[in-house]
Amino acid sequence: MMRSEDTHQFEVAPTRELPRVTAVKQSRRLFVLALGLTLIAAGLALIVLPGPFSLPLIFLGLTVLSWEYPAAKRLMFNIKSRFKQVRASRSRSRRS
Repeated sequence: MMRSEDTHQFEVAPTRELPRVTAVKQSRRLFVLALGLTLIAAGLALIVLPGPFSLPLIFLGLTVLSWEYPAAKRLMFNIKSRFKQVRASRSRSRRS
C-alpha cells in the first residue's frame, strides 16, 4: 500500500519542438544538389572530352553546392587559399 507522502509530483521540462523541414526547403536543397553535381560532372567530363571551360564549371558547381552544404563551403575556402598560396609563390619566383 502506498502512502501519500511517497508519491511525488515531478515537473516535466518543457519540450522544444524540432524545426520542421518544409517541402520548399527540401525541394530547394534537392535542386541545389542536382544543379551543383550536374555542373561538376559536366566539368569533369570536359577534362576528358574535347571542350573548354572544365575548371570554371567545377568551381561553379562547388559554389552552387556551398549555398546549402558546409562541406562544399570548406572545400571552396581550401581551394581559394591554396590558389592564393600558389599565386604568391609564383610571383616571388618571377622576381628572383
